[in-house]
Amino acid sequence: MRAIVGFLFLATSFTSPCASLAHPVVGEVIQDFAPIGAYAGHWGIDYGVAVGTPVAAAAPGRVTFAGSVADMQSVTVDHGGGLRTSYSYLSAISVSTGDWVSTGSLLGTSGLHHGVAALHFSVRLEGVYQDPAVWLRCAGSIPDALWLAPA
Repeated sequence: MRAIVGFLFLATSFTSPCASLAHPVVGEVIQDFAPIGAYAGHWGIDYGVAVGTPVAAAAPGRVTFAGSVADMQSVTVDHGGGLRTSYSYLSAISVSTGDWVSTGSLLGTSGLHHGVAALHFSVRLEGVYQDPAVWLRCAGSIPDALWLAPA
């Protein structure tokens, strides 16, 4: 591995979803990853958390976006190696584009989406959305014994 401008890059892109991502908030997942087609479905997971809950960076990286998308405040962090995480439905943003953040750094606070208090968390690898639950599992946040094998 080599460090370049504060990023931790691998010689090639990530080949498995094990980048030790931490949960951005402590809360129950109220909507799972469920993409449908090119644009429909749900391209991340939603945590049910109270409005104003602090939202933390899932891993170190550079903030590449901090602003509004479709009337929702969002932050995107580039972790290097083609890996990016995004945090949406924010009520406030605490970082600016270009800022370096560490795991656990405050990005902002959670807000509302269609009247529901929540945080939307998404993971992209080389621009392709991934199931965040798989990436979070690699960090050991859920014991392997509690995961069920797919049918």
